[in-house]
Amino acid sequence: MLSENLRQQYLAAMGIQTWYDPALDISPVETENALLEVESAQPESSYADNLVTEVRAAQSAVEQQNTSQSDTQYDPVDNKSTASYVNSLSELSVRIEKCGLCELHTVREQVVMGEGHVDAALMIITDAPLGHVLYTAENKTMLQSMLQAIGFDLTTVYLSSLVKCQTPQQRTPFTSEMICCDDHLSAQVKLIRPEVIMVLGELASQQLLVSQKPLADLRLRQHKYLGVPVYASFHPHDLPGNPATKRKVWQDLLQIKNKLG
Repeated sequence: MLSENLRQQYLAAMGIQTWYDPALDISPVETENALLEVESAQPESSYADNLVTEVRAAQSAVEQQNTSQSDTQYDPVDNKSTASYVNSLSELSVRIEKCGLCELHTVREQVVMGEGHVDAALMIITDAPLGHVLYTAENKTMLQSMLQAIGFDLTTVYLSSLVKCQTPQQRTPFTSEMICCDDHLSAQVKLIRPEVIMVLGELASQQLLVSQKPLADLRLRQHKYLGVPVYASFHPHDLPGNPATKRKVWQDLLQIKNKLG
């Protein structure tokens, strides 16, 4: 358990003040157990239908490409079977390295599976890798401070992403690319078996939760992914120079702390 002095140092490093701010409606630390968990609404069916259409189109395109290029070195994985048949993270990594469901495999230098404790109670998910890593050094330092403020550490959580391959010029991943990687992520979640998932950033939150709602509407609610409680929050790159956003992240972290006990 962190001492109060050490916890305050971590919060100070994030630029977070812990007193009550009525304008932001932030509960004080002493009343953190009063934070309510509100079950999110069911995913919007029209959006889900659009996602299904996109992934079918992506899979069809890959099948046509493989038919016309029979000498390709890639052996596309049946995305529907991945979650059912992998027995370890190393096996999943091999499957992903052979995956050709989307165009990212043509520019892939290496698979970015994730990192951290394989039996983590908390799993943190972002949208896509940045090159060969999930976070820049600055963002990783900020994430470390966020976690230490509630008694966790980068070595005790597991970091992952919706997309397992870097995108060209670090562009935002396409919806079809994230859909093609969905079963890779679900297999990973089943292997890690976290108690809570924290998803960072609006794009990643919308995709994981199958919603078009803005992050403001997805925060402060308990969602579910494969039966695992999910809490949406801001990405570390949104925090520097934004004290109001940091306070909102602190509120999100309190929810996770309460859920994990």
